[in-house]
Amino acid sequence: MKPALYVVTIEVSPGSEAAWNRWHEQTHVPEVLRQPGFLSCRKWRDTTAAEDGWVRYVCHYELTGPDAVERYAASDAAKRLRADSDLKFGYVTRLWRQVFTEVARFELDTESE
Repeated sequence: MKPALYVVTIEVSPGSEAAWNRWHEQTHVPEVLRQPGFLSCRKWRDTTAAEDGWVRYVCHYELTGPDAVERYAASDAAKRLRADSDLKFGYVTRLWRQVFTEVARFELDTESE
């Protein structure tokens, strides 16, 4: 099975950013990473805010394959985390999800330099 990347883009209202980040990093991401097929997560903050001033984050979850997202989406953990997110931050966040499968991998060849 080819590796996959689960990309979640989240825009957060500036007034809720600190509380959301605490919940996201202390509760959400650790719980997601405990799910089968999830290997790691890298979280990025966009250097430019959205047009309305909301702050944009992108999380890259590395997966063993795209089926890991399907299993996660159907899991009790995902249902619980989404309900918790909606309850605490549903009105101050906007998000998009995408799943990518690897086509090719390129690395810098430092030996030829």
